[in-house]
Amino acid sequence: MSPDLNAMALFVRVVEHQSFSAASRRLGVPISTVSRKVAELEKALGVRLLERSTRKLRLTELGQDYYAYCRRGLEEIETGTLMLSERQAEISGTLRLSVPPGLADRLIVPLVSAFQAEYAAVTVRILITEREVDFIQDAVDLALRVGELKDSNLVARPLIRYRHILVVAPAYLDAFGMPEHPRDLPTHRMITFGGWFDDVSLKLVRNSSVHTVKVEGVLALNDYAGVLCATEAGQGIAEIPSIICGEALRDGRLVEVMPDWRFPSTSLSAVYPGNRNLSRIVRLFKDYCVEQVNVLSPYAGI
Repeated sequence: MSPDLNAMALFVRVVEHQSFSAASRRLGVPISTVSRKVAELEKALGVRLLERSTRKLRLTELGQDYYAYCRRGLEEIETGTLMLSERQAEISGTLRLSVPPGLADRLIVPLVSAFQAEYAAVTVRILITEREVDFIQDAVDLALRVGELKDSNLVARPLIRYRHILVVAPAYLDAFGMPEHPRDLPTHRMITFGGWFDDVSLKLVRNSSVHTVKVEGVLALNDYAGVLCATEAGQGIAEIPSIICGEALRDGRLVEVMPDWRFPSTSLSAVYPGNRNLSRIVRLFKDYCVEQVNVLSPYAGI
């Protein structure tokens, strides 16, 4: 008896979701059907694919190899089906994004607005959060993340490199003067991003010298728009990403503090699960970000 393709697809989803019940909920298929189909697949193949216990599932050695082939085959089928639908249908649907705080107004909203100007039938939902989302549980299609990728099951497409800058308003300098070394910062009024429970550590580099200093914010926010507003108002010195404070620097509303001491550069990447076949909307938006992010964020490299 030839293996049932539907049973193979259910087997792949059970492995991806790590349980029969989770796969059942996500697919809208009764758990009894999922369990029966996988059992029938094992019977047709004459091998045990999964070791079952009351708490978790574990792939057998043969099951691991078979899963890899099934997943690739399923992705090829989905890609072919997607290709046919793409050629026949208008680009429409919902795109769900996760983005870190502080980037929405200066970068993400302009990107999304420009994207929707080209694809008016696409609806976008944006979750702004500091935590690393669970792509399945949070129903996120694409996440924009700052820094290096730690999860090996995810794929990261770098979009832009930038650095944080220590900035201050001219009015503050008139009143309190310019610090000359990172060790002077704790004696100044600091505006910090985060720092809800603890002080914030700043790591600054000059040539081969590295200096780390802890500062206590007289004002602490987890929103860079608020940090920028308070800094422009002369409330203190702040560390702000160049893609957020660049315009204020160019206009003279802010000046860079100790320009020979710099923060290490960082990156913004589009992140998605490596075992997921991306929908057309997600692929289009990812590619659009790669093409347009530097145009819409001209201050990244300052």
